[in-house]
Amino acid sequence: MPNIDKLLKQSDAGFKRYTGIHKTTFYDMLEAMQEHEASKTKSGRPSVLSLKEQILLALTYWREYRTLYHISMDFGIHESSASRIIRKVEDILIDSGRFELPKKLPSRVDEDINWSVVIVDATETPIERPKKTKETIVNLK
Repeated sequence: MPNIDKLLKQSDAGFKRYTGIHKTTFYDMLEAMQEHEASKTKSGRPSVLSLKEQILLALTYWREYRTLYHISMDFGIHESSASRIIRKVEDILIDSGRFELPKKLPSRVDEDINWSVVIVDATETPIERPKKTKETIVNLK
């Protein structure tokens, strides 16, 4: 299991290199997770992983695109639990409204850039081949 405390002691550059986000963003995520946990009315079975570890698990999945099997082995949990944790973290972070991806690329285009475009037609076309009939097979022998 990755040592979350050791990771958090890294410089911001080292932390970002490992997780893909800044430490401040990580702490914002942690705060959103803590607020969600505090607002829950029912408590189910507690997770084996802390909230920090759950966020790190999700970040590992998003950053490295490793299989759930490999991530679950690293964190010492079952594959299905890893999947549930990732979905839970995603849902909580989306519902918090604090995190979103950029909507679209900027619409402005610099005039000083010399744009050139090459279009390649890479569609497949069927090849016409002679039909194999009994006569052509006999003639080949």
